[in-house]
Amino acid sequence: TLMPGGVSSPVRAFKSVGGDPVVFDRVKGAYAWDVDNNKYIDYVGSWGPAIIGHADDEVLAALKKVIDKGTSFGAPSALENVLAKMVIDAVPSVEMVRFTNSGTEACMGVLRLMRAYTKREKLIKFEGCYHGHADSFLVQAGSGVATLGLPDSPGVPQGATKSTLCAKYNDLKSVEAIFDANPGEIAGVILEPVVGNSGF
Repeated sequence: TLMPGGVSSPVRAFKSVGGDPVVFDRVKGAYAWDVDNNKYIDYVGSWGPAIIGHADDEVLAALKKVIDKGTSFGAPSALENVLAKMVIDAVPSVEMVRFTNSGTEACMGVLRLMRAYTKREKLIKFEGCYHGHADSFLVQAGSGVATLGLPDSPGVPQGATKSTLCAKYNDLKSVEAIFDANPGEIAGVILEPVVGNSGF
């Protein structure tokens, strides 16, 4: 095996659902084909980036127009400003955007922003929800320790998660109870409006 578990992300290993990783060969629209040419409906969409479907003809044509300029600049580019304006124009409540390399990095940035703005440290997240591989988010406490901020991923130190409090998903009373037990200490709440992992 060249990668731990044969995959580049634990969720792709399918261990919690008793399966083996599916190795894909190609994608188009809402479909994906594995290396044995089995066809699947893709309900994941690359975890968001393929929301309009894979290998969309219009997107591919646009990529082909700019690919010769390079694939990564590591510095500001004109196109990222075009994209920023498109996002801002599409979502009226958004005034500025910050692009990141991953969802983990985005969540780390928003957590730091919450803490800096509120001058508080504690974070509420929900059981079973995933916000990346940063230590602060790797808490999914079960009954009896629901708000103790204990890590459930080997290698994560307890100190990194002591300010992470877990609420039950879709349970407002559990959120209110955490706020009541930590008056003036909560920096913010992070959540997945549509749960992606839920313990898988």
